[in-house]
Amino acid sequence: MIRRTAWRAVLALSWAGALLAPAAPATAQTGEGKLTVNVFREYAAKGTLDPRIQTALAGATIRVTSDHSRESRNYPVGPDGTITIDFDTWAGSKGKYKVELINWPDKYDPVTGTGFLQPAFAGTGLSSHLNYVDMDGGRDATLNMAVWNPDDYCQDNPTLVTACQQAATKPGEKTLVTFPYNSRGDTQGNTTNPKPIATVKETGNVYGLAYRKKDKRLFSGAYAKRHTEYGPGGPGADPQGAIYVTDRTTGATSLFTTVPNAGTTAHNQGSRVDAAFSSRPGKESLGDVDISSDGSELYVVNMNDGKLYTYDATQATATGPKRVPVPIPDSACTPLGDWRPMGLGVRDGVVYAGGVCSAESTQDATKLRAVVWTYDPTTGAFGAAPIVDEPLNFPRDPANDPTPGDWKPWTRDNLAQFPMGNVAYPQPMLGDIEIERDGSLVLGFRDRFGDQSGLQIPNANPNGPIESTVTGGDTNKVCRKSDGTYHWEGSADCPRPQGGNEWFTGDTWHTGTGHRETAWGALALPLQQDTIASTFLDPWRTITSGGVGWFDRTTGHRDATQDGFGVVYATDGGFGKANGLGDLELLCDDPPVQIGNRVWLDDGGGTQNSRNDEALGIPGMTVTLKDSTGKVIARKKTDDKGEYYFDHRDGLEPNTDYTVEFDKSTVDINKLPNYITTLDDLMWTRTTGRDPATNSDAEPTGGDETDPIAVAKVTTGPPGSVNHDLDAGMWAGT
Repeated sequence: MIRRTAWRAVLALSWAGALLAPAAPATAQTGEGKLTVNVFREYAAKGTLDPRIQTALAGATIRVTSDHSRESRNYPVGPDGTITIDFDTWAGSKGKYKVELINWPDKYDPVTGTGFLQPAFAGTGLSSHLNYVDMDGGRDATLNMAVWNPDDYCQDNPTLVTACQQAATKPGEKTLVTFPYNSRGDTQGNTTNPKPIATVKETGNVYGLAYRKKDKRLFSGAYAKRHTEYGPGGPGADPQGAIYVTDRTTGATSLFTTVPNAGTTAHNQGSRVDAAFSSRPGKESLGDVDISSDGSELYVVNMNDGKLYTYDATQATATGPKRVPVPIPDSACTPLGDWRPMGLGVRDGVVYAGGVCSAESTQDATKLRAVVWTYDPTTGAFGAAPIVDEPLNFPRDPANDPTPGDWKPWTRDNLAQFPMGNVAYPQPMLGDIEIERDGSLVLGFRDRFGDQSGLQIPNANPNGPIESTVTGGDTNKVCRKSDGTYHWEGSADCPRPQGGNEWFTGDTWHTGTGHRETAWGALALPLQQDTIASTFLDPWRTITSGGVGWFDRTTGHRDATQDGFGVVYATDGGFGKANGLGDLELLCDDPPVQIGNRVWLDDGGGTQNSRNDEALGIPGMTVTLKDSTGKVIARKKTDDKGEYYFDHRDGLEPNTDYTVEFDKSTVDINKLPNYITTLDDLMWTRTTGRDPATNSDAEPTGGDETDPIAVAKVTTGPPGSVNHDLDAGMWAGT
């Protein structure tokens, strides 16, 4: 090994020679292995390789550089997220290369704020975006690199929140309740799980929920449902358009804003238990509410005027919309007046707005349709055509055996024509939209009949009996193909994994009989897991109850005997089998941060490259994370590649000052080249390099490069950020 002073002289001569010597002939470099690079989109923030929940990312660019010959080439990653490189045409590389992921679709630019995909966590299985490989001697290598949208992050067992919709003349008081995602079983009488966080007096009846994780505020929107009451609203404001906000830190609930023109019909419990209100669900008040990926904007569907409203979600209260409300297009419906929007979904900066063609005016079931549009908040415009436009007159399982549960046209406003004696009369409302990892959609359909009726109340028809309703909602999959087209489940491009007439099976009473379309239309989909949660009737064992059921998103299966959780019951103000819950929302934490990367064997040049032994990391070095007071937060040892990482699992926080201490006394010298005989041979590289990705950041104690300890200062970035440039170099002073 050349000492540092001698190395600098050799380096200068080599550069001079490079300028004077003729170019090397492009003869094949023999005896080198093949390099495979896989690029993924990541969701779990663990640094592990898990193709089960990671999706291949096409269109990225890999740069490979031979630090010996100075040659550099770019390689496009294929549609399957993979590129295999063979080095037969490389000349004079000596098998050692620097490999970088330099570009990818939707790459986040911190200067302009455009894009959303950033470097993901590294660790066991996933590599950082800068690597060094040695392909000499026919050695093959595989690198797995990943990017992520930090806004996709959710912890392993997040809290779920839903809205209990309480019957006005019954004793229930809770509206918003929370519970862990892994909850299962019946909870009748339990006062802590689900945990109430808001009351009827504070919010009245609500459906749509949206969570701003940056300040832990939960938004809830008023909803038109028979035999409920609206909330307090504000001074002089119509409660039909009220949006409330609940601060999870303080527990306080207050009015956030009032959406204008949301309807005027009041409840009247004294008139045959609010019977006249039965014509209003789906036509007045608010539908779904959702929040932008960055938490800055709140989106609201006004079901009275059919428009999408946008509010500044960063404010404590909003006096009015952030921009002019935009009509959600009705062009898919015949006639246009039968368009009924309700559901929302948001992912990667795109808003999805959906609804149904109700067929109310024609009473022709062939005109029932599900329609989904995309909306671009940056332009304030909807797409030129819907991405989903599907008839809903297909066969469905019974909502109440043995009567078929096929969707029916919406009932007309003339209550003298309201169906009598029907325990089930399913009418579709598209209540929620979730977006899968690959861009496919999961649509939650709510049965409007459950909002027009109830548990042991008079039929809305003036001549009707007292009865109890059974709802027949649904959950449907729409597959997105790589060409950007969408295909309804059951088609050739979206085959159902278990066959039959449903993708999501097990939406039944636990016996598998009686009620076989039990969904209530609200969904929650954690991208880092393989299940989806849906609101449900009778989800566990207790009849006339409401709660949540969980499906496997790959197989579509739900174990009806195990995957359920009771939330609301007939005994605490619930509606029995008639829509007793509103929206379902994940209360995810802010995305975590990660720092670290590599301790390498420097050849004396002061920056990382792949010449000589610089592809080698230094294993076994102790790396200690300390806070600004010197308190030890975590301690790691570098792996065989010389890499180390700290993140939220070690107590790392965003926007915080830390010290990273490197201790060479534990280095595994047996894994280093044999010219290094003792730890005293290893000296710290000075922080002289200009490129933070390749220089050394560790300063030896007292400036003595022979000292056992070197220290780097670092300030972590905002939530979701990754800093893999915190490196330390060591050279052999022999």
